[in-house]
Amino acid sequence: MGPHLLLTEQSRNGLRSLADVKRSVMSGHGQKLWTSLKLRADRSASGAPLVPTDMIPGRDPLMAKHGNADYVIVQAAADRIMDAALVALITDDLSYKDAALVQIEALYDASHWPEWRDLAHHFVAADLRTGQLCQAVGFAFDWLYPMLSEHEREWIVDGIDRCGIRPYMQAYDENASYFARQNNWQTCVVGGLGIAGMALEHHHPDAQQLMDMAHKRMLAYRSVYGPAGEFNENPGYAGATRLPVIYFSAHRYHTGGGENLLAEAPFPETCKWYMYFTAPPDRVVDFGDTHANAPPGSSHYAAVAAATGSSMLQWYYLNYQNREDSSLLPLELLWYDDTIKPESPDGSLPLGDAFPAHGGCISSRSDWHERRPHTVVFSKAGHGSEAHGHHDAGQVCVDAHGERMIVDLCSPPMYPEDFFEENRYRYYNAGVLGHNVLMFDGQETFAGEMHRAEIEHAQFDEHVGGGWRLDLSGCYEGLVRYKRAVAHLLPGIVAVLDEAELTGSRDISLRWHTVDQSEPDREGRFVVRSGTTALSARIVGLDGIGLTYQRRRHAYHEPYNKGRLGDIFEDRHESYVEAQCQSDRCRLLTLFYVPAAGDPPCDWEALEDGWSPVGETSQGIVKVGAQSLSVWAATPGRSVRVGLD
Repeated sequence: MGPHLLLTEQSRNGLRSLADVKRSVMSGHGQKLWTSLKLRADRSASGAPLVPTDMIPGRDPLMAKHGNADYVIVQAAADRIMDAALVALITDDLSYKDAALVQIEALYDASHWPEWRDLAHHFVAADLRTGQLCQAVGFAFDWLYPMLSEHEREWIVDGIDRCGIRPYMQAYDENASYFARQNNWQTCVVGGLGIAGMALEHHHPDAQQLMDMAHKRMLAYRSVYGPAGEFNENPGYAGATRLPVIYFSAHRYHTGGGENLLAEAPFPETCKWYMYFTAPPDRVVDFGDTHANAPPGSSHYAAVAAATGSSMLQWYYLNYQNREDSSLLPLELLWYDDTIKPESPDGSLPLGDAFPAHGGCISSRSDWHERRPHTVVFSKAGHGSEAHGHHDAGQVCVDAHGERMIVDLCSPPMYPEDFFEENRYRYYNAGVLGHNVLMFDGQETFAGEMHRAEIEHAQFDEHVGGGWRLDLSGCYEGLVRYKRAVAHLLPGIVAVLDEAELTGSRDISLRWHTVDQSEPDREGRFVVRSGTTALSARIVGLDGIGLTYQRRRHAYHEPYNKGRLGDIFEDRHESYVEAQCQSDRCRLLTLFYVPAAGDPPCDWEALEDGWSPVGETSQGIVKVGAQSLSVWAATPGRSVRVGLD
């Protein structure tokens, strides 16, 4: 029995052989991956095995203090095992095999690793960490198989059974929720144990059961994606797509290429959807429980590109490969097919699109430049009640020349213990207060998917721009209606019109969170700066609505200022511009202008029939009428119109 997970002994059915892999690491991107992998394996080989109390780069010191088997230390241990195993296979150097076994031995030693489970997950017998480690040991067992003695094989099987498979089967007997709920726990734990089953086939009595338990659930999991590939959580969590991709790529090889499920829906579609919510140069849009500047989860694009032969997905993978986080490095090296040439999406993928399913996310960009597109606008409808969602229905964010400008605040510094309970929205990151939408009397929006915003209409033109209108009425209590229209004239004019009618007079607040500490003037003008990039903005009250403007900052307050292990948050005091009024109705227009790279900001000037950036009237004029929000360019025939009917 030779290696058969993610590579084969002989090329067949489009699968890559060990010889193909050895050839691909001799030049180009494959060589870069190989150099990084071998260097990391060499550095790890001389060190002591990792344990939960170790402090390593990128790890929260509090996790090491508590000796917690958190994601970072577990993935680092998994990487050590897979790195060494794959390098051993490619080089035939037994010293790397020994290095992999040293880390596995530590994992099996209860004095070092008391359990393969996070301290926060004691409500279940096997958790995400169990899935991570079982998958890693499974891959290593497969890749090292020809080098292992019979005794070593039995030792590996006995250890993974005791530390991973037995707790997992206990969780199954106890009806752990992830066997029924289709989320990242299911793909990590059930999928990870399914891969372990593939690796241990013929060596463990429960191997077939592990595969059967996983496969039917992984097939069903595909239904969580919308018809256009929409993930059922925020884009920041859609990187979890790597988990089913890992599973189905392993399954493709396990079946000898007989089933190429990665080439079927939803995987090519969701890869394109995720491209729209990648913010160049190197991050994913900030909606929901993610972290500012979080890099996109792009490694698995290599697998889908290989399975589909897609040059565009190969382009995305090569441009957005996360150079800081190489946790999937061994898998990347095996996934990456150097025979697929990258091709830019320019001319083949529209610049904007709206995706009604799940979060109802919308994206409009000036161009597909991989590092510094002129302007990118992100918006969403949805309901904000995704598993990792916020009360952010209607959210709009703006990037300029690769910089965050109008921003989302993402997650608190760490998860509070009660963040997924009724107190969730007392943390401003998750509440309406922390988002760029209207708020009435300081009240939260409704929770639950039945209270969702809808995309009324959306249209995009490659040469002009895009526009959309959202109906947010169902998210709020005490409203007759609340609708938001957005128009983006290429390259850099964005107009947002908020129209609300209430059942009585209330305090109305509109906030725009800025990446800097921008200060508005008395007429609602403000400039946002990041590096050498600037964005000019103005908030205008229409129909006689008088507004007051100020800059404010957020802060946490007891008892809603602690992480799940009791540690106090470090306040970030994020800044925002706020416009306020008191009325039973409002019509508020917000104007954004992104000048050319390096150009200074300019004021928005009120004209007789609209507004325009001062000195830049050739760029466009924003007009608001009873029937439409429109942005007109000086070039005849170039305009974006959003109907208000």
